Amino acid sequence: MTRSAIVMVGLAALMLCSGPAMAGVTIDGTITAGEWAGATTATIGNGGGTAYFFADTNYIYGAFDITGWTAAMGAASIRDGNLLGFGVWNADNSYPGNGVEFQQATDIATWGGDGPSGTMNGLPSAFRIDAQSPPATSIPGDLQAMDSFATGHRVWEVRMPISTMTIIDDTVWVVGGINYDKAQHWYPDTFLPNYNGYAPVPVAIGTAPVPEPLRMASEFLAIAGLGGYIRRRTRRAVA
Repeated sequence: MTRSAIVMVGLAALMLCSGPAMAGVTIDGTITAGEWAGATTATIGNGGGTAYFFADTNYIYGAFDITGWTAAMGAASIRDGNLLGFGVWNADNSYPGNGVEFQQATDIATWGGDGPSGTMNGLPSAFRIDAQSPPATSIPGDLQAMDSFATGHRVWEVRMPISTMTIIDDTVWVVGGINYDKAQHWYPDTFLPNYNGYAPVPVAIGTAPVPEPLRMASEFLAIAGLGGYIRRRTRRAVA
């Protein structure tokens, strides 16, 4: 094997270990430059802003840049019917079919009074498998959500398991509502008036994000293996 071929093998090993773009997403309520590059996007209706989505075999990642919901409006309030909602389904217009749904508000009455599944970041939170079912008795341990007004308007980021779903044609469909200032803001904005036109999100099969420590260990092993191969080839050449 030539030296250039050895280098190519090493680079290929590093690329395989580096994981997909989703590995760069951090659920911290802040959208940083390039963090959601390549994501599926959808407009949050009624001047709500923009939503971003990634999906892999295990999770769907959502970021909601809710430009219409300013810091002056405050956090979720039952008086105004405020609600953060994220719904993912296995087919367009399948509501209330097979899917998962996550909601956060300051009062459980915002989503009908049942639940909640628990509290996250100080907000009562409901996780459902299928929309019309009661909330689960607990929030999945691997579900993450964080919101902030760091930019002067609300940003909400979520990582939600989709392992309970049947994925069709390597795609899941996203639709949801974010309520604030006594108004509903559906996404995609094409969802109304016919209650269809969900946002299709490709599922990257077999590309679940690699945890950072594991990724670094894999890269180290790849480099170490490459170094060992080079040393063996050198010894043979000297002999």
